[in-house]
Amino acid sequence: MNIFPEITERKKYNHTALQCKIDLIRNLYEESSINLNSTSQLHELLKSAEKLAFDWSTGNNEAANMDLLFKSLHIERISSATQKLRNEIQREKYLRDLLKGTLNFFERKSSHAKNILWELEVFTQIRETISDTSLAEPDIVVSIQNQKIAIPCKKIYSEKGVSKVLSNAVYQFENIFDFGIVAMNIDDLIPENTLLQARTFEELGNKLHSNNMTFLANHERCFRKYLSKSRIIGVIVSTALVADIIEESPKFNNAHQWTIWTTPELLPNHAKAISFFREKVIGA
Repeated sequence: MNIFPEITERKKYNHTALQCKIDLIRNLYEESSINLNSTSQLHELLKSAEKLAFDWSTGNNEAANMDLLFKSLHIERISSATQKLRNEIQREKYLRDLLKGTLNFFERKSSHAKNILWELEVFTQIRETISDTSLAEPDIVVSIQNQKIAIPCKKIYSEKGVSKVLSNAVYQFENIFDFGIVAMNIDDLIPENTLLQARTFEELGNKLHSNNMTFLANHERCFRKYLSKSRIIGVIVSTALVADIIEESPKFNNAHQWTIWTTPELLPNHAKAISFFREKVIGA
């Protein structure tokens, strides 16, 4: 099998940067004439982030407790995922979907909002380097070298359901597309309220990659079954967590790692497509 990891990114925050993230989300909802329901978790997260940004701007750092900081990191992640929604035809649908369920990334329960956010994270990541990427059935469609590749996006909430998830993913695109790449997010397999600790960004990346590799190893037989039929040409596995990086600045940060799994036994045109995709998206 071939494994291609993506290096975890560094991001720094101050009150100005945080306020920009808040404004991006609020402006999207205002431009779409969608009310940010006060009972939604997104509304709560925005209010917490706004308080932290205000405290930072006035130098009142003592009021900036860890709960506010972590909620603000959630807002950073949501803002990053929604930054390319503005010109999308189905923008309103996705914005409404983000109001349905928890967006607390320390919680471990099924959430429609988190499912949708994962789709948007995949879309945003790919769209950065492949412009012909669209939000369309099954979830995302990418055009590469005159081929259209389906990318169904799946949040994994249990190790037991992986085979069924793959089966459903193939069902989503098999009547329309020749093949696809399945994007799996495995955040919710990590124990609840986990704050990942590492000394450096390099160690952090290694820990996240190890988590992805363990998941792939546990289900390799299942993945090989679907890749051997040439219906799926690759699997993206992603872990994203809030991290405490002891020797780095900033100390607390969002961290994510993509690992792309494929097999050398692919048909030549499929191997060419996944190779191009991999090089564009993660530069490997």
